[in-house]
Amino acid sequence: MRSRLIRERSLRQRGRSAVAICLTLATVLGHYTTARGDERSKDNRPNVLFIISDDLAAGALACYGNNKCSTPHIDRLAAAGTRLTRAYCQFPVCGPSRAALMSGMYPPTIGMRDNPDAWRFTEVLGERPSMAEHFRSNGYYTARVSKIYHMRVPGDITAGVDGPDHAASWTERFNCQGPEWMTQGEHEHLTNEKLTLDPNKHYGLGFGMAFYVVRGASDGAEQPDAQAATKAIELLEAHRDGPFFLAVGLVRPHVPLVAPASYFEPYPVAAMQLPPRIAGDLDDIPRLGRFLTSQKIGLAGKPGRQQAVLAAYYAAVSYMDAQVGRILDAVERLGLTRNTIIVFTSDHGYHLGEHDFWQKLSLHEESARIPLIVSVPGQKPVVSDSLAQQIDIYPTLAELGGLPIPEHCQGRSLAALVVHPDREIHNEVYCNHGNGHLLRTDRWAFLSYVDGTCELYDMDRDPRQFVNLANEAQYSETLDELHGRLSAKLAAMTTARSASGELLKP
Repeated sequence: MRSRLIRERSLRQRGRSAVAICLTLATVLGHYTTARGDERSKDNRPNVLFIISDDLAAGALACYGNNKCSTPHIDRLAAAGTRLTRAYCQFPVCGPSRAALMSGMYPPTIGMRDNPDAWRFTEVLGERPSMAEHFRSNGYYTARVSKIYHMRVPGDITAGVDGPDHAASWTERFNCQGPEWMTQGEHEHLTNEKLTLDPNKHYGLGFGMAFYVVRGASDGAEQPDAQAATKAIELLEAHRDGPFFLAVGLVRPHVPLVAPASYFEPYPVAAMQLPPRIAGDLDDIPRLGRFLTSQKIGLAGKPGRQQAVLAAYYAAVSYMDAQVGRILDAVERLGLTRNTIIVFTSDHGYHLGEHDFWQKLSLHEESARIPLIVSVPGQKPVVSDSLAQQIDIYPTLAELGGLPIPEHCQGRSLAALVVHPDREIHNEVYCNHGNGHLLRTDRWAFLSYVDGTCELYDMDRDPRQFVNLANEAQYSETLDELHGRLSAKLAAMTTARSASGELLKP
């Protein structure tokens, strides 16, 4: 207990150091008129451009080491900003993940357990400001373009509706209605879901998890991500004098995997290489740690099907990247690079065949880790291996924008990493889903399930998580320590939830 208190005190001290560092950074950016940043003119406040992709694996991006998938525009942003290599989501499912991101709170604290809970977000958040609302209440124009909070894809996209949004976050909000699975072109259903092809309905058709592929016949201008980029550019032009908080949601590479046919050309199915696997890989993964396997979704025993999924996913990623490029080009053309903070991230990661897993839901590395790039005007490009998490984005942007960090935020500002990328912000980060929890430390990934089973991986020696060490006697002390740290983490969340009052009860 005493050692934990010492660690917590050390982290608080580092947090105070981060504030001092960011005051220096803000002075460089011209965001403050005094050393304390007490009074700032409207014109000097930094803009925020927040871009979030959907179901994007960090490992699918070239700037995160993928030498097959072409993502030149996200790479361009990474080359000019701070690229975090060890950032983790709080929940590997869209609704709870985005609720955590926008509230700055862990899903267990705010009571988000699955996508349907997204409809309760406004109620349970109560009077606490969301990230966008915090900027809005401090005089910013705030706008949502497409999916920021949870939307059902493809249903809410084909219907062109808000989904379970948080109206108080936005000055304006814009939906991008698109054809999705009804896109004209070459269609292919690669998995075993039963689909209902009814163009007059939007929900309950079976597309939400299906690897359904469309090689579009057009240039893609009718797609929601192209519409989102077009609207974002329009808003950048209209609000170039700022200050603005512009949140742009891109739905690809979420299924259905839709992109113009030209984006499939660089990815011939026969050339696609699946991730490394070992014999018996699933044998030491507990039952509660297994989700969408090739066998379960119909990709097993069908030559070329898994490679076809990978090719279509890469095509969708490249198409999404092109829309990011259009937005970044507009930022440069309008002269906004000098005073606009840009963030690019994803709501969670994604499995592309690792451990024979596909899509999200799992607490393993590929599903829990997210890309996170923060570009601050005047900064030098850096790469940070510091542990980070999704709920850190809210306090980070607040601090970089010179705003106070609301007391309810459970994340920590990462702003210090812009100047000192080697600084330790966290000694552990946390993610959960359904019946399990992930505690990720500098060296260890500890996955614990409600039935008492667990997984332990030495991430220094086994970054692909092939060998579960949980049942090896020599790691019993490590397991005991991590069990204790996880228990303390969960207890703190329970206390925070209880202190938040009746609104947070399920």
